[in-house]
Amino acid sequence: MLDIITTILETTLRLLPSILLAGFGGLITQRIKLVNLGLEGFMLIGAFVAVAVSYYTSSAAIALLAACAVCGIMGLLFAVFNLKYKANNIIVSVAINMFALGITKYFLNLLFGVRGAFSSPKIVGFPVIHLPFLENIPILSAFANQSIILYVSLLVVAVVQIILFKTKIGLRIRATGPNPMAVETAGVSVFKLKCLVVSVSGILCGVGGAYLSLGQLTMFTDNMTNGRGFVAMAASNFGNAMPIGTFFGAALFGFTDAVTMKAQLYGFPPQLIQILPYLVTVLTLIAVAVYKKRKKKGMSN
Repeated sequence: MLDIITTILETTLRLLPSILLAGFGGLITQRIKLVNLGLEGFMLIGAFVAVAVSYYTSSAAIALLAACAVCGIMGLLFAVFNLKYKANNIIVSVAINMFALGITKYFLNLLFGVRGAFSSPKIVGFPVIHLPFLENIPILSAFANQSIILYVSLLVVAVVQIILFKTKIGLRIRATGPNPMAVETAGVSVFKLKCLVVSVSGILCGVGGAYLSLGQLTMFTDNMTNGRGFVAMAASNFGNAMPIGTFFGAALFGFTDAVTMKAQLYGFPPQLIQILPYLVTVLTLIAVAVYKKRKKKGMSN
């Protein structure tokens, strides 16, 4: 029994960073009242850029920086289109997702001459942190060999919590959503602040995407995000745009994925098992919506 729990926990931890980092990308844009449904596209672009740069430079660090730079610029463009040119953010989000699908397929064939998937010994993945003193301890052994990005993503939880609730810029971000005029009155450019937030959102998604292709795997496949961006947005909604809540939301969806993978080994029909993470996502969003409605109703009474 302990072996099963350890295996599920290990898989959950391995799946957690991509959802968690993208979830925080959604969290910070929610704070400025901008719904960013382009998380999926940002992640996919980040995954491809990371693989391509890692292949040509043999450096996971440079690949990560490249993914951050590209996705950060994409986030900035998203903000400019939405804020300056008043483009509907939902339409821009859908455009980003469709663009990501098309451009990654195009460059996969252009750069590597393949379709569908690309892998090579030249692709350098993210380093794994070995903790040998945990290897023989039940359950805790799940932490013994995890990617460095897992620990980075856990650090992000604390950093975002501190920035949002303990710093001046965090106060401005939180105030920008419900009362942008007050922020402007204080002498802060709401436009620049929102551009910064959306760009950082892109960077976080870029790291999450890079982890998919260089952390969980060392390869790129068409549409390898497979809905994780939308699951990340659900995690942010689950956590009510709060760092700790988003962490637990991401952990829940990672756990569901891990159980799904384990269940397939025991002969359960894969067609039914594979819908479990998405079913949990839908049920969670329904539960959160019902909770918020009841809470709002209770406050009005």
